Amino acid sequence: MASVKQAEETMLRAPGFRWWHGIIIGLLLSYVPGSLLVAGVLLLPLVALRFVDPNADSQRIMIVLFYVGAVMVHPLHEAWAGNGDWDTCIAQITNPITLALDWLAVGAAWLVAEASAIGGRLWNAEVARRERKSIEKRIAYLQEEWMSSDDSPAA
Repeated sequence: MASVKQAEETMLRAPGFRWWHGIIIGLLLSYVPGSLLVAGVLLLPLVALRFVDPNADSQRIMIVLFYVGAVMVHPLHEAWAGNGDWDTCIAQITNPITLALDWLAVGAAWLVAEASAIGGRLWNAEVARRERKSIEKRIAYLQEEWMSSDDSPAA
Protein backbone atom coordinates (compact mmCIF):
# COMPACT_ATOMS: atom_id res chain seq x y z
CA MET A 1 0.00 0.00 0.00
CA ALA A 2 2.87 2.36 0.80
CA SER A 3 4.44 1.80 -2.62
CA VAL A 4 1.24 2.95 -4.37
CA LYS A 5 1.19 6.12 -2.27
CA GLN A 6 4.86 6.79 -3.01
CA ALA A 7 4.26 6.24 -6.72
CA GLU A 8 1.39 8.73 -6.71
CA GLU A 9 3.51 11.33 -4.89
CA THR A 10 6.38 10.99 -7.36
CA MET A 11 4.00 11.29 -10.31
CA LEU A 12 2.62 14.61 -9.03
CA ARG A 13 6.02 16.10 -8.33
CA ALA A 14 8.38 17.46 -10.97
CA PRO A 15 11.58 15.43 -11.30
CA GLY A 16 14.32 16.74 -9.04
CA PHE A 17 11.96 19.16 -7.27
CA ARG A 18 12.14 19.08 -3.49
CA TRP A 19 9.91 20.78 -0.94
CA TRP A 20 12.61 23.27 0.05
CA HIS A 21 12.89 24.45 -3.57
CA GLY A 22 9.33 25.72 -3.24
CA ILE A 23 10.21 27.62 -0.06
CA ILE A 24 13.21 29.25 -1.74
CA ILE A 25 11.17 30.22 -4.80
CA GLY A 26 8.43 31.64 -2.56
CA LEU A 27 10.94 33.71 -0.58
CA LEU A 28 12.55 35.02 -3.74
CA LEU A 29 9.16 35.81 -5.22
CA SER A 30 8.19 37.83 -2.16
CA TYR A 31 11.55 39.59 -1.75
CA VAL A 32 12.78 40.21 -5.32
CA PRO A 33 9.95 39.51 -7.78
CA GLY A 34 11.48 41.62 -10.56
CA SER A 35 14.84 39.87 -10.43
CA LEU A 36 13.08 36.50 -10.30
CA LEU A 37 11.11 37.52 -13.39
CA VAL A 38 14.37 38.35 -15.20
CA ALA A 39 15.94 35.06 -14.13
CA GLY A 40 12.82 33.12 -15.09
CA VAL A 41 12.61 34.63 -18.56
CA LEU A 42 16.32 34.10 -19.17
CA LEU A 43 16.00 30.45 -18.09
CA LEU A 44 13.19 29.77 -20.58
CA PRO A 45 15.62 28.59 -23.30
CA LEU A 46 16.88 25.98 -20.85
CA VAL A 47 13.30 24.76 -20.37
CA ALA A 48 12.85 24.71 -24.15
CA LEU A 49 16.01 22.64 -24.46
CA ARG A 50 14.60 20.10 -21.99
CA PHE A 51 11.52 19.73 -24.21
CA VAL A 52 13.54 19.54 -27.44
CA ASP A 53 16.17 17.15 -26.05
CA PRO A 54 14.51 15.06 -23.32
CA ASN A 55 17.49 12.67 -23.27
CA ALA A 56 19.83 15.42 -22.07
CA ASP A 57 21.63 14.20 -18.98
CA SER A 58 22.49 16.31 -15.96
CA GLN A 59 26.02 16.95 -17.23
CA ARG A 60 24.73 18.47 -20.46
CA ILE A 61 22.19 20.58 -18.55
CA MET A 62 24.98 21.88 -16.28
CA ILE A 63 27.02 22.91 -19.34
CA VAL A 64 24.03 24.81 -20.71
CA LEU A 65 23.32 26.33 -17.31
CA PHE A 66 26.90 27.59 -17.12
CA TYR A 67 26.57 29.38 -20.47
CA VAL A 68 23.13 30.79 -19.65
CA GLY A 69 24.41 31.89 -16.24
CA ALA A 70 27.16 33.85 -17.95
CA VAL A 71 24.55 35.68 -20.03
CA MET A 72 22.36 36.28 -16.97
CA VAL A 73 25.04 38.14 -15.00
CA HIS A 74 24.56 41.57 -16.58
CA PRO A 75 20.73 41.63 -16.70
CA LEU A 76 20.47 40.39 -13.11
CA HIS A 77 23.05 42.94 -12.00
CA GLU A 78 21.05 45.70 -13.68
CA ALA A 79 17.83 44.46 -12.08
CA TRP A 80 19.51 44.29 -8.68
CA ALA A 81 21.06 47.75 -9.12
CA GLY A 82 17.61 49.11 -9.98
CA ASN A 83 16.31 47.65 -6.68
CA GLY A 84 14.09 45.23 -8.59
CA ASP A 85 12.11 48.06 -10.17
CA TRP A 86 9.56 46.66 -12.61
CA ASP A 87 10.52 49.12 -15.33
CA THR A 88 14.17 48.09 -15.12
CA CYS A 89 13.31 44.40 -15.07
CA ILE A 90 10.90 44.68 -18.00
CA ALA A 91 13.53 46.65 -19.93
CA GLN A 92 16.04 43.85 -19.29
CA ILE A 93 13.79 41.05 -20.50
CA THR A 94 12.57 42.96 -23.55
CA ASN A 95 16.07 43.92 -24.67
CA PRO A 96 16.50 42.03 -27.97
CA ILE A 97 20.29 41.79 -27.58
CA THR A 98 19.95 40.14 -24.16
CA LEU A 99 17.36 37.69 -25.45
CA ALA A 100 19.44 36.89 -28.55
CA LEU A 101 22.53 36.30 -26.40
CA ASP A 102 20.50 34.10 -24.10
CA TRP A 103 19.24 31.87 -26.90
CA LEU A 104 22.65 31.85 -28.60
CA ALA A 105 24.26 30.80 -25.32
CA VAL A 106 21.95 27.80 -25.14
CA GLY A 107 22.74 26.96 -28.75
CA ALA A 108 26.49 27.33 -28.21
CA ALA A 109 26.38 25.22 -25.06
CA TRP A 110 24.37 22.53 -26.82
CA LEU A 111 26.84 22.59 -29.71
CA VAL A 112 29.82 22.34 -27.35
CA ALA A 113 28.20 19.48 -25.46
CA GLU A 114 27.36 17.58 -28.65
CA ALA A 115 30.80 18.21 -30.18
CA SER A 116 32.54 17.07 -27.01
CA ALA A 117 30.40 13.92 -26.90
CA ILE A 118 31.20 13.14 -30.54
CA GLY A 119 34.89 13.91 -29.95
CA GLY A 120 34.92 11.61 -26.92
CA ARG A 121 33.32 8.80 -28.89
CA LEU A 122 35.83 9.24 -31.72
CA TRP A 123 38.71 9.26 -29.25
CA ASN A 124 37.45 6.09 -27.53
CA ALA A 125 36.98 4.40 -30.93
CA GLU A 126 40.56 5.26 -31.89
CA VAL A 127 41.90 3.92 -28.58
CA ALA A 128 39.91 0.70 -29.06
CA ARG A 129 41.19 0.38 -32.64
CA ARG A 130 44.80 0.75 -31.49
CA GLU A 131 44.29 -1.76 -28.69
CA ARG A 132 42.64 -4.23 -31.05
CA LYS A 133 45.51 -3.82 -33.53
CA SER A 134 48.05 -4.44 -30.76
CA ILE A 135 46.20 -7.54 -29.59
CA GLU A 136 45.96 -8.87 -33.15
CA LYS A 137 49.74 -8.41 -33.57
CA ARG A 138 50.34 -10.25 -30.31
CA ILE A 139 48.01 -13.09 -31.38
CA ALA A 140 49.79 -13.37 -34.74
CA TYR A 141 53.18 -13.46 -33.00
CA LEU A 142 52.05 -16.14 -30.54
CA GLN A 143 50.42 -18.21 -33.29
CA GLU A 144 53.62 -18.07 -35.31
CA GLU A 145 55.71 -19.01 -32.27
CA TRP A 146 53.48 -21.93 -31.30
CA MET A 147 52.95 -23.15 -34.85
CA SER A 148 56.67 -23.06 -35.61
CA SER A 149 57.41 -25.20 -32.54
CA ASP A 150 54.87 -27.81 -33.73
CA ASP A 151 56.40 -28.04 -37.20
CA SER A 152 59.89 -28.85 -35.95
CA PRO A 153 60.95 -32.53 -36.26
CA ALA A 154 60.91 -34.64 -33.11
CA ALA A 155 64.30 -35.47 -31.68
